[in-house]
Amino acid sequence: MVQDQPTLKGKTVAITRPCGQAEEEAEIIRREGGIPYFMPTITIKASSNRAPIKKLITELATGKTDHVIFMSVNGVNHLFAAAETMHLRSQLEEGLQKTTVTAVGPRTAQELRSHNIRVDLVPAKYTSEGVLDTLMQQGVQDRVIRIPRTPAASPALMEKLRKLGALVEEVYVYESEAVVDHNLAKRFLGDLTDGRIDGVVFGSSMCVRNLFLMLNEFSSAEQLRDLLNRKQTAIVAIGPVTADTLRGRGVKVDVMPKEHVFEAALIELAHYWSSQ
Repeated sequence: MVQDQPTLKGKTVAITRPCGQAEEEAEIIRREGGIPYFMPTITIKASSNRAPIKKLITELATGKTDHVIFMSVNGVNHLFAAAETMHLRSQLEEGLQKTTVTAVGPRTAQELRSHNIRVDLVPAKYTSEGVLDTLMQQGVQDRVIRIPRTPAASPALMEKLRKLGALVEEVYVYESEAVVDHNLAKRFLGDLTDGRIDGVVFGSSMCVRNLFLMLNEFSSAEQLRDLLNRKQTAIVAIGPVTADTLRGRGVKVDVMPKEHVFEAALIELAHYWSSQ
């Protein structure tokens, strides 16, 4: 007899992605029979300083950049939005055609292609380490590399590339901050305490840090850690860096998919619950 594929039927899964960017994930949860619970921990806004963005576009247009690494969909969209505002979109598109473009994963690559940008490299592992491994195979000594992202992101990739001899700069094209919403924080804490949340999915280290920051007015770090560590709540980390951040705060990691994307995480979560 063929066993049914595990699903999320009846399970409430909290999504910690930024405000307004979790609907696609929520639809996947619904499709698998689960109940999405929106707990945005990040708010995204355009960079307040466009000068570095203009400098990047100029470097690209004049062929002075060898490689551009996009680490998120947000990095793509905010770079193009800023270029549009400055009436430099055509220069950005033409400049990117002159360089090697890397996307951290398939969603970022898809977003670039939607802007008519050729994607040259997508690592096998959709993480900073995966990007590093891929670029090391290409050779990075004396290569001029730019990474459009947020100042809140970890500088680890930039630092490792510099150690390998690359000439790397991060270009801050958007800003990300913790959500300030006391009602949202209190509701989540209450539902977590009462056992109404079956799983919490963390897509980045920033989501982890911001959740603790958002709840620190209503719960100590130790209390939140203990709640997340209860057996009835499954903790999902999409990627090893996020998993390390959780463990660094004393939080267990029940699920980490081999493929570091949301849909794979939910499949692994369903299998985890079916095995309990």
